[in-house]
Amino acid sequence: MCKRVLPALLLAASACAAVAAPMALVDGVVATVGREPILQSDLMQDAGAKVQALRGSVTSQEQFNQEVEKALREALEMAIEYQLLYREAQTAGIEVPDAEVEKRMNVIRRDYESGEAFARALEEAGTTVSAFRERVRRQIMAATVGMGRRMQFEKEAVVTESDMAQYYQDNMNEFSHPARTRVRRIFLAAGGDAEERRQARAKLEALRGELDLGADFAELAKARSEGPEAQEGGLVGWVKAGDMVPELDAALGALETGGVSGVVETEFGFHLLKVEEREEAGVTSFERARQEIEPKLRKKFGDERYKKWMSTLRQRGNVRVFM
Repeated sequence: MCKRVLPALLLAASACAAVAAPMALVDGVVATVGREPILQSDLMQDAGAKVQALRGSVTSQEQFNQEVEKALREALEMAIEYQLLYREAQTAGIEVPDAEVEKRMNVIRRDYESGEAFARALEEAGTTVSAFRERVRRQIMAATVGMGRRMQFEKEAVVTESDMAQYYQDNMNEFSHPARTRVRRIFLAAGGDAEERRQARAKLEALRGELDLGADFAELAKARSEGPEAQEGGLVGWVKAGDMVPELDAALGALETGGVSGVVETEFGFHLLKVEEREEAGVTSFERARQEIEPKLRKKFGDERYKKWMSTLRQRGNVRVFM
């Protein structure tokens, strides 16, 4: 979500109305899951960043309308999935600590000039900080159930040697690679505020000190990193020259295998990098590639089972769509 997205989305409603008649309502019900409504305003909040980005990337109003409709329909599907998962979370008795909700709220607030600007944007959209906080809580509950199911299905997937060998033969291009580096990262986000950046740097320098004293990089990343790869122990994976922003690229180039960088600053925040391994250009052997292939196939089989499970929830959940 970015600055002034919520009021911008309300203005975008008129464009959406030109595409789909049900969206002409000020805040109409676009779908129901059981007795729970999904509102137009919910979709416009969820699709806000994409809708705003479209304004500068399309060449005509017609194209804009088409892309907005697509974005809103994708947001609708996600909202339905979240509502179904939230119901599962309620049944399972899942609770989200207030601290976790606040952590997510703080990430969202960073995209606004101030806390007052954030509250004002919500007010202009017809909601409040407390209502938005509750919505974030529900989303976290839903995501917890969804991630848990995905992990379960991936773990239970049966991947045979034949499956892996066939994948290797069918996708040889994936295993031809340039010189590359396997990287882990610890990341702390920071916006433009000087004090915020000073505090983020100080925190990361303290973590660097813990590493010097023998702390495990992966465990520290899992516990403290704010990067999307945190739960994988900060494992970014294989990268080649130019894949990362220049500051990180330069830091990696200066490290030996097993080395850990000092604090690296970018516009996004502060980073610690670890080089796990380096490889020269070549073709990965099947024996080595199978370590990459198995989790890919587990994910593929797990995704297929997850989609079937969601389809069952949808049928059972009495989902009605009015768009």
